[in-house]
Amino acid sequence: MILKIGTRGSRLALAQARIAQAAFAAVHIESELVVVHTRGDLDRVSPLSEIGRGAFTDVLSGMIARGELDVAVHSAKDLPTDEAHDGFFCLPRADARDALLTVKGRRVVRIGTGSPRRAVTAALFAGARVLPVRGNVDTRIRKLKAGEYDALVLACAGLERLGFSDEEVEVTPLAPSVCVPAACQGIIAIEGAAGERIHAEETGRAARIERACQRLLGGGCTGGVGCYFDGVTLYAQKEGVIRSIPFGEGAAERLAEEFV
Repeated sequence: MILKIGTRGSRLALAQARIAQAAFAAVHIESELVVVHTRGDLDRVSPLSEIGRGAFTDVLSGMIARGELDVAVHSAKDLPTDEAHDGFFCLPRADARDALLTVKGRRVVRIGTGSPRRAVTAALFAGARVLPVRGNVDTRIRKLKAGEYDALVLACAGLERLGFSDEEVEVTPLAPSVCVPAACQGIIAIEGAAGERIHAEETGRAARIERACQRLLGGGCTGGVGCYFDGVTLYAQKEGVIRSIPFGEGAAERLAEEFV
């Protein structure tokens, strides 16, 4: 039997799907990729905060339920935040941080991001404002170099998986104390029972902690909430405010109370 792996067709989605395919191959499971178009791919105009979580995942989930796919590969941060969607498996986490991309020598006035959470980066530059941007990583970087934006905020993991390198563009990772990553950022999620064969439990634990924290903070479709667990400290961000606490029993609840 050849495992059918569902994926979106963007360069980054395919790079992530091939990482999953290699993980299955390592446990002697042969697979093939099936490219699927999602709501998020078809709507290239609406801000991500409006079209909602699930825009890039719900079609794939439906195909698994109908037996058309065996598993689907997602960016875990794109999955709906409710507990019903907690049952995914994880590959080992990449760099969870966000990164600021700037053109060398250009003053930063316009920062492109579709995420309200990432809007905190405007505080790094006097007089900077945030403008919405859509498109895949390559499209956004073309807009940056063309002068439509002076800076972008993108996930370190995505840049690494694409092997991004450009002499004109400077990449500066942002500490979670500056911009808290989205819950599960940097994690490749595997939906479907076969994902158990390649599951990384340490990453899965971090994913569960961050998603639970996200729900306590009311993080849903708005994109304004960040939650990140580095194995020692739990970070959270809501409406531009950042808090952190040493992790332990009840840490997420105590952290959420600081935002009330």
